Amino acid sequence: MKCSPMKMLSMLAVVCCVSQIANAQDNLEGARRPGGMWGPVELTADDIAFNDAPPEGFKTAREGAAKGKLEMVTYESKTVGTTRKANVYTPPGYTTDKKYPVLYLLHGIGGDENEWNRFANPLALFDNLIVDGKAIPMIVVMPNGRAQKNDRAEGNVMASAPAFATFERDLIDDLIPAIESQFSVDKSREKRAIAGLSMGGGQSFNFGLGNLDTFAWIGAFSAAPNTKPAEVLIPNADTAKAKLKLLWISCGNKDRLFKISQNMHQFLAKNGIEHVWHVDDLDHDAVHWSNSLYWFSQSVFQDKKPMRTSAIKPAKDMPASSESTAVLTGKWTATIDTQIGKQEYVYTIESQNEKLHGSGAMKLEGNSFQSQLNNVKIDGKKVTFEEKLTFNGTELLITYAGELDGDQLKLTRKVGDFATEDFVAKRIK
Repeated sequence: MKCSPMKMLSMLAVVCCVSQIANAQDNLEGARRPGGMWGPVELTADDIAFNDAPPEGFKTAREGAAKGKLEMVTYESKTVGTTRKANVYTPPGYTTDKKYPVLYLLHGIGGDENEWNRFANPLALFDNLIVDGKAIPMIVVMPNGRAQKNDRAEGNVMASAPAFATFERDLIDDLIPAIESQFSVDKSREKRAIAGLSMGGGQSFNFGLGNLDTFAWIGAFSAAPNTKPAEVLIPNADTAKAKLKLLWISCGNKDRLFKISQNMHQFLAKNGIEHVWHVDDLDHDAVHWSNSLYWFSQSVFQDKKPMRTSAIKPAKDMPASSESTAVLTGKWTATIDTQIGKQEYVYTIESQNEKLHGSGAMKLEGNSFQSQLNNVKIDGKKVTFEEKLTFNGTELLITYAGELDGDQLKLTRKVGDFATEDFVAKRIK
């Protein structure tokens, strides 16, 4: 049976990446069980496209348009003990009179410094975005993430898996200083980004989140099992919130490594860390990676927040992610200053089959009232629900909308057309 080169690359990415992290037999067996890192894809309401497919011709060179330059450079690696190579893109109109931000763009386990050129045509992709004003003029460095003396993807590629972890030191200690000495670079962390596909996506998670004093912008496309657990990479959510400019995550819903990226998204949502989570209908493949690079490149180094372009909505009968529902369940207390006096509330939110519902207990001037909470939903940090409350013989429909901020719900309550109140509900621990 013959396999296409891209299919073979996808197969190698799965097999080799699992080999890298399976330091113990029980870890590997856990990965193979249903629901493990390469088990069946189980989608939730969160797992939808953030962006549409790019327009036709997005990575095709335009005749007569301004063009950047793609060149191969070398640098001395003390980490590896040899001279290494990297492809470097400089934007149209590049000049040493200006300091440019830098994106370090990483490949997968079967690739090298030329992998992105083989399918994404980054020279044309970035030229088009920059000329159209959709991307900031930037330098893009495409290195070889296999930090060993023979860094070719040949022979037993599984044997080179540890070299992808070694690349962290080669990148930070050798490559970044070399690029900053050879090109006109803004050296601040706010002007440095890292992104990658598959094994390179795992490296982007590991090296980016593990070095937030070095990188402020991170993109991970179809991250492989070399990705460290989210709680290891983000031991302090407040630090991540303060230092991250953008964390952009994507994966195809046909990718058997889907759960790796999905787990990261769910951890971030649970801890209130802003990020983009993009799920399309593709597999572990070059089309997904090219599309992801197209959209990530339009957000990196920009002050504006990424804008959703997909009109896809979650299916009504699809449950929210278990991590999202878990973070909202429990008891919340609030005092609401209303036109008829202060109302003391306790909201109880519960989960059944990953669907949220609840009840309310309200006190007003010594009288107690019970209510029902319906349509309780959480999308990232956004929270909405409805309350049915019978008050003095009248059934009221009260709507709530706001944001989850740690152990607080910052909400706006609307009582029909009669009143609108802003308040904060605090979790009862």
